[in-house]
Amino acid sequence: MDHRIRSRAGTSPGSRTFLALIALIALIASACGGAATSPATSPVASAPAAESPAAESPAAESPAAESPAAESPAAESPAAESPATESAAAESPATAAECPASAQGQTVEMWSPLTGPDGDEMTRLAQQYSSENESGITVEHVAQPEYVQKLEAGAAAKALPALTVVRVTNVGQLAVRNVLKPFSDEVMGIFGEDFASDFPENAWVRGEYNGQRYSVPLDLHPLVMYYNKDMFAAAGLEEPGTEPMSREDFEAALTALQESGVQPISIGTEFQGATLFQSFIVQFGGAIANEEGTEATYNSEAGVQALEYVNQLKQQYSPDVSGTGDPEVQGFKQEKAAIVIHGPWWISDLSTLPFTGYAPIPQVGDQFAVWAGSHQLALTTEDPAAQAAAACWIAWLSDNSVQWAAAGQVPASNAARENEELAT
Repeated sequence: MDHRIRSRAGTSPGSRTFLALIALIALIASACGGAATSPATSPVASAPAAESPAAESPAAESPAAESPAAESPAAESPAAESPATESAAAESPATAAECPASAQGQTVEMWSPLTGPDGDEMTRLAQQYSSENESGITVEHVAQPEYVQKLEAGAAAKALPALTVVRVTNVGQLAVRNVLKPFSDEVMGIFGEDFASDFPENAWVRGEYNGQRYSVPLDLHPLVMYYNKDMFAAAGLEEPGTEPMSREDFEAALTALQESGVQPISIGTEFQGATLFQSFIVQFGGAIANEEGTEATYNSEAGVQALEYVNQLKQQYSPDVSGTGDPEVQGFKQEKAAIVIHGPWWISDLSTLPFTGYAPIPQVGDQFAVWAGSHQLALTTEDPAAQAAAACWIAWLSDNSVQWAAAGQVPASNAARENEELAT
C-alpha cells in the first residue's frame, strides 16, 4: 500500500513546502534525459542507470508501499540546469486539442496500482473531471493491488479497462504481451502537437517501445532523506539544507548522532537497500546497464563501492532491520532512528510527525545521483471511441497535475512543477 497525502485540502503546510524540494530533486533525476534518447527496444533490457528511470531491479519492489519497481537514478549535480527548466513548454504549457465528438458520453474505466491514499486522490480527480468536462465523459478509477497480474489476466479474458496507470518499468513488459495498446495518431492529436515538450525527455522516452508510444508520464518520485529534527538538535547538528550533504558531513552527522545515544540511520533489506545501491553506483561513476540497455554493468568497481557502502551503513547502524513492510520507516516513526531514506509516498504519514525534516539524499560519490521512479498512463483498449475519451481524460489530468502533487508525487509536467502553488 502506498502511504501518501489523502487530499489536497488536507495537505500540511510543511509537506506542501517540501513538494518544491521534491520537484527540484526530480528535475535532477531527469536532467540526464537528453542523453537517454533511444526508446526501449526490449521488455527486459532497460536503459542505463545513469540516464534513465527505467533500470529495473525486482528486489527493489516494496510490498508495503506499492512503490514503483526500482528504476534508476540520473547522475547530475544539483546545480546543473535541467532540460525541463529550459523547455518552451515550461514557459507556455501545451494546450490540448478539443475533445472529439466520438468521445461524447463515454464511460472510461481506469485501473492503477494506487492502493493507498494516493488512490483516493486519483479517485477524487476522476470524479472532478467527470463532473466538469463538457463531453459527458465519466471516469471510474479502480485500484488493483496486484495490477500487473490483473492486467495480464484481463487481457487473457478480454476484459481490460480503457486505460491504466503503469509503472515505467512495466511498460515494455506489458507492451510486448499486447496488454498495452499503442497510441494512435488520432489520440496523439487530442494531446496537441507540443504535448511531448512539456515533459523531461528522460521520462517521455520511457513510454516508447519498438518505435511506438505506449504511455505518457504522470509523475516522478525520487528518494527522500527524512530526518528527526529533534535528534539532530540534541546531537548539536544543524539541519540538512536543500543541497545534498557531502560524504564527510553525512558521516560526521552519523557519528554525532550515535555519540548522542540514538541510532543514526535505519537501513532495510528490501526496496530501500536496492534503490540506495542504484543511487550510489551512479554517484561512484558506474551504471546498472550499458547505454543500450542490453548488458548489465553493475559488476564493476563502482558497483562494488556502492554495495560496500550500503552494507557498511547497514551493518554498522541497523543490522537487525530486515523484511517486508518497510520496517526501516517504522523505526523512524517510532523515534528509534534519526534518519531514513525512502520514497515520497511516505510524506503523508511522516508529515504528521512534528519532528520530521526533509532533504535530498547525501552525495557520497563524485557526482550527485538519486533513484527516481515514474507512474505513466497507458491505453488498454483498441476501441477508437474509448481511446478518444481516455485521451481527453489524460490531457486534462496532465493539465491539472498540480493537484496530483497532493498525493505526494512530483508532477511530470514541466509547467506543473514550475507552478507557484507547489512552492506555497
